[in-house]
Amino acid sequence: MTVTEDAASNDSARTGTIRTIIGLAQGIVLYLLFDASQSKAWPATDGPTFAALYTTAIFVPLIAVTALGHLRVALLVGWALFATLLCAGLAYYDIIRDPVALAVPRHYPSAQFWLSLSFGLFIGHNLLISGASDGRFFARYPTYFETSWKYGLQIFMAALFAVVFWLLLKLGAELFKLIKIDLPSQIIQKNWFWIPATTVVLNYALHMTDVRVAIIRGVRVLSCNLLSWLLPLMTLIAVAFVAALPFTGLEPLWNTRRASTILLVAAASLIFLVNSAYQDGTRIGGSDASGEKPMSRLLRFSMIAASIALTVLVALAAYGIYLRVGQYGWTPARIIATACAAIAACYASGYFIAAVHRHTRFSRLEATNVVTAFVVVGILLALFTPLADPARIAVADQIRRLNAGITTPDNFDYTFLRFSSGRYGLDALNKLAEQTTWPTASQRSAEILKAKNQYEARRPQIPITPELRTANITVAQPPGQTLPKSFLDIDWNRNQRSFLLPHCLTTNAKCDAVLVDLDGDGSNEIILIPSPAGISVVLKFTSGSWSYAGNLSNSGCPDSRNALLSGKFEVAQPAFRDVLVAGHRLSMNFAGDCTVNSAITIKAN
Repeated sequence: MTVTEDAASNDSARTGTIRTIIGLAQGIVLYLLFDASQSKAWPATDGPTFAALYTTAIFVPLIAVTALGHLRVALLVGWALFATLLCAGLAYYDIIRDPVALAVPRHYPSAQFWLSLSFGLFIGHNLLISGASDGRFFARYPTYFETSWKYGLQIFMAALFAVVFWLLLKLGAELFKLIKIDLPSQIIQKNWFWIPATTVVLNYALHMTDVRVAIIRGVRVLSCNLLSWLLPLMTLIAVAFVAALPFTGLEPLWNTRRASTILLVAAASLIFLVNSAYQDGTRIGGSDASGEKPMSRLLRFSMIAASIALTVLVALAAYGIYLRVGQYGWTPARIIATACAAIAACYASGYFIAAVHRHTRFSRLEATNVVTAFVVVGILLALFTPLADPARIAVADQIRRLNAGITTPDNFDYTFLRFSSGRYGLDALNKLAEQTTWPTASQRSAEILKAKNQYEARRPQIPITPELRTANITVAQPPGQTLPKSFLDIDWNRNQRSFLLPHCLTTNAKCDAVLVDLDGDGSNEIILIPSPAGISVVLKFTSGSWSYAGNLSNSGCPDSRNALLSGKFEVAQPAFRDVLVAGHRLSMNFAGDCTVNSAITIKAN
């Protein structure tokens, strides 16, 4: 071994040790935070602070580990500090903008936040590492390409390695269980073990993939070459779709109500496959100086056709979003979709220009990718800060539509403000409740503010009185009978099982009723049959009050429903007796259909 090789080996070992220590420290911090969350101790009692610490503990060590050996110490420290402030600040804001989820205070950021932050940090990290590698702010395109694929594959392979590690540990624990030794199984389930063990394994796997660059490069070349041959297929699909539009028109597209989403996914697929074919740009020019075979004519033609079809797909997606916003205004989902369409438009415009310039050998794609990467980072930062918070923009727009008379107070979506737009919607709802311009809006806002969940909020606000229930429920059997007053007087909305009851008990809806003694105790139960269709519910008088007893399987079938309403039924003994287990009655539940009624105790004649 030469002196140079020996020094490189020592550097690699030292770097591996540092990365392992970082992984262990990360695991300990995450364990302490997780333990605080489980025991409801500080900082878990302070949602924004916990989210900031937790997010920082997840991402900053990963950034430091992957940048180690690729950045100067001063630049590495600066980037880690900036990432810390970024992660902590964005996570803190994610909680305070919407502090409650399902009536429970939040201390973990949303899944949307995790995904977007991961994507944004990945792009920013690659831009920085590539620039440092080439010693300039804008790196050469091959450097961007190689760095991004390298880190993507490193993360994938490290995650795969961690999965295999845990499968082996589980296997080992099961082997010891065979000889009645449960200690290994108990240990690996402890939080103090599995959290640090996972972070150490992940960080060490990242180190191993970092020092085995040739392996990563080989996997990347194979992956790109395989994916590139999916480009002609996706291009054919996209071109055929675009060609069919003049014959079908756009109406079927808009009737799906999800056209823009599917179009953007198709556009993203084309962008990814075009880049898989183009790779670092050395193949498309016909030169094999890089050792790679020149790109085939089929792939070149596919790239050109895909770029043109991409422009049409993105334009259609943007137009679809424009129509929905014009009809119903902005919502957080439409704002995010618009951001995705803007990013896709950057790609589409650049790729289209690259495709129509015959003598550029598609090189304009490189500038498009780099510029759009910076655009993506900027858009993500805007969306997850007050600058362009989707909830803030959507609430402001919905209130504008209300003030302008575009949306009437009767049709305004108060539930959106209460449960789907965070503190911005809640603040706006409080202001609506206090204003006097629209009495309807003020009253409805006050009612929604009292609702504990969306189910309560979406209930019709017509008072459900005993008289209304009497008018809505028709006693079909026996003819001439009426419902007991004790049944009609109950406020069924307060029942713990109100979600299981037919709507005629809780809202302004219709039902038919059948009074029959099902259990042979001399008192009639009430079978409520929703109109025009639905599963029948049985209610029983017991312990001085009426309560939900169960439902009748298959009672929604037309024959069963008609037989119940016309009185063509009889009470039958169950086909199988119940089983008593520890004081609980277990009944046979038949998986019948509309021609097999063995699951009901009402037998049609």
